[in-house]
Amino acid sequence: MKPVLCYGVLGVDQIVQIVDYPEPDGHTRMLSNGEYIGGEAANVAITLSCLGVPVKLMGSTLGDDRRGNLFLRQIRPYRVDIRDLDVERGVPTAHVVILSSLDGARSMMGHISDLVSRPLRPEDIEGVSLLSVDPFLGKNAVEAARMAREVGCSVFSIELSEDHPLAEFCDLVINSRGFIRRHRMGTDADVAVGLLKAGVKTVVITRGRQGCTVYRENGSSFNQPAFSVSVRDTTGAGDAFRAGLITGYLQGWTLTRSVQFASASAALTCCGLGASGHIDGEAQVLHLIGSA
Repeated sequence: MKPVLCYGVLGVDQIVQIVDYPEPDGHTRMLSNGEYIGGEAANVAITLSCLGVPVKLMGSTLGDDRRGNLFLRQIRPYRVDIRDLDVERGVPTAHVVILSSLDGARSMMGHISDLVSRPLRPEDIEGVSLLSVDPFLGKNAVEAARMAREVGCSVFSIELSEDHPLAEFCDLVINSRGFIRRHRMGTDADVAVGLLKAGVKTVVITRGRQGCTVYRENGSSFNQPAFSVSVRDTTGAGDAFRAGLITGYLQGWTLTRSVQFASASAALTCCGLGASGHIDGEAQVLHLIGSA
């Protein structure tokens, strides 16, 4: 199998797990406070490697700082090709502070506004089966998707409006209900139809515990319920969903089976603390599906 290229945000998540959210001027108990690999591209890449998919990772520049070194140290145990990562002195590694409560709720406070990235070169796309690209790299993300489509490489992305310049190059887009709500984009169906008209072949709207809805270019749609698991932390669930969907797509599964596999991958990721590394192979995902 040819490798997937994950191109997007790389960083570090500081996850502070709390019992519950306090009222203003209130108090709650902190259960843990740790730092983990973060960034959508990194999370997708690690989950793909856990599912046995060859993957290489590129994207936002890591700083030659404490967080950048932590990122490199934590990713080395995974089978992710990181030879083309950029590390520069004086560039702060992107980081996010996440409050994660026991009921699965999260609040994220990010320091990622000044992302620096190197544009992809044609040789970076050579031999790649699929490009998973984050829109947060701006023009570099759009150009990467354009180059991928020119050589017949499938493109998956996330969190796009119908007028985003990345949309016309995407085969599949995953939007979360939270993204749609925050940007007041209208109903899920309106957003999906707009993206389909922009040229996207498949649109998935995820809704956490309420599952997801898939919209296709032929006008059909279907729902996929979420899997019930003991949730510890929902950070990275959307990225695991994307990785699971890519896995099914590359294996030639039906869209229905691929989305089911993606949903189970997302559920398993919620069982551990941190955004990735909680799936022990494809068989574990299939077992959850079979036992549901």
